[in-house]
Amino acid sequence: MTYEPPDASLVLALRAGEGWASEAIWDRYSDRVSRFFARLVGPSRHDVEDLTQDVFLRVFASHRSIQKPASLRHYVMSVAFHVLKRQIRSQRVRRQVCLSVTGEMPDIAMPPRADDDARHALRVCCEILEGISTRERVAFVLHNLEGMTLDEVAVRLNISTSTAKRLVGRAAKKVSLRASRTPDLRD
Repeated sequence: MTYEPPDASLVLALRAGEGWASEAIWDRYSDRVSRFFARLVGPSRHDVEDLTQDVFLRVFASHRSIQKPASLRHYVMSVAFHVLKRQIRSQRVRRQVCLSVTGEMPDIAMPPRADDDARHALRVCCEILEGISTRERVAFVLHNLEGMTLDEVAVRLNISTSTAKRLVGRAAKKVSLRASRTPDLRD
């Protein structure tokens, strides 16, 4: 069994310019950040990798602003959340400005043997999620896909637990209503 230094030691080593610290932080948290993005932006491997790298570039560039070195995981995930918000806003702008030739959502990259029905259902689900507000979408995904409690969602979004409950409830209602109106998802 190999020794894994605590988060606080990693942050202090990063601040001291130790090269191994950034690699250790990447190894410890990159999978978690990638899964977070895969659940929220879809399975496009290229987008997930770009967003994950963006998060760690920001973490490494702003390591001096980590107020609680022992809370490195929370800091990394809050940076991921802010990167996600920026990504969602830019996607919304691209849709509204219609920068694509067709204005249609591109196909979501899937493995070649993926089932066409499953790919279509996934695309429809992503479209439904894109149709709700950013705060509601993030709260819904954190609670229902990431498995966070309402208290954890509240902490992550820096809101009260009752507000988190309202956001998740509104999002669930909107997702359920839109899914019930979509023939492919009705069942």
